[in-house]
Amino acid sequence: MMKMHSVLFCLSLFTISCSAQFYFHQPVPLPYQQHQYLQYRTSPPDFKPISEPNQEGPPHPSVVANAERESLLPPELSKSRRFYSNPRIAAALAKESLLTPKEMAVIDREAEKIDRNQIYKIFHNAGWA
Repeated sequence: MMKMHSVLFCLSLFTISCSAQFYFHQPVPLPYQQHQYLQYRTSPPDFKPISEPNQEGPPHPSVVANAERESLLPPELSKSRRFYSNPRIAAALAKESLLTPKEMAVIDREAEKIDRNQIYKIFHNAGWA
């Protein structure tokens, strides 16, 4: 009889310790309360249709300079030229990517302020260049 009680006691301790893993510390909402994650704290953003092209201004100077450098590459080094010359892909890439009115394009890039010689020194000292 004593052995049976000790087995039941050990079994109950084991089940209690195992069930503690599945104890959630989150309060259960009452059925009449609204769930906190279903409400917007501010009004939802007004999304513009993606099909409208960007008409806000000229491209960034770095984009123009990069396009000029890529146009000077020979065809064997420009393997993506066939991909980007596809009119459907070009039209899809030209679509507006800024979806909400509060998003803005980056004009002053912090990465452009880093001297290229410093970047080369870092890569050279790391053994990558």
